[in-house]
Amino acid sequence: MGKIEGGFTMVDRKMEEKGQADTGGNPVKEHEKERFVCPECRKPIHVNNLVDMKSIVDDNLYYVGGVLIVGKARFLCDFQHHYDEEGIAMKELHTLVAVIDAEFDQSGRCIRFDTVEVQPVK
Repeated sequence: MGKIEGGFTMVDRKMEEKGQADTGGNPVKEHEKERFVCPECRKPIHVNNLVDMKSIVDDNLYYVGGVLIVGKARFLCDFQHHYDEEGIAMKELHTLVAVIDAEFDQSGRCIRFDTVEVQPVK
């Protein structure tokens, strides 16, 4: 598997996101530890609903190529609330916005990725 920006492979990133890699104190958080309540239906949002570092940074920014973010960034990411607290698919879906605070080092590698809030679509 080839290296991506910053010298990490996709396997390294997946392991890092799950807390299985030696990150040297990297503060990337797992979404399983975070709890959010849907502003539309007031039900807890299951971890499977939330966007993660791979889907935003790796699959979108790095996939496009030619993008190098250095420093802090805030992302507003649309996603569907379609799993209840137990992970069971709900009948009525609705779109929400995840507010993500991220930080990138000088090589463009994401070193912090935190979901700080979930908002209704405006």
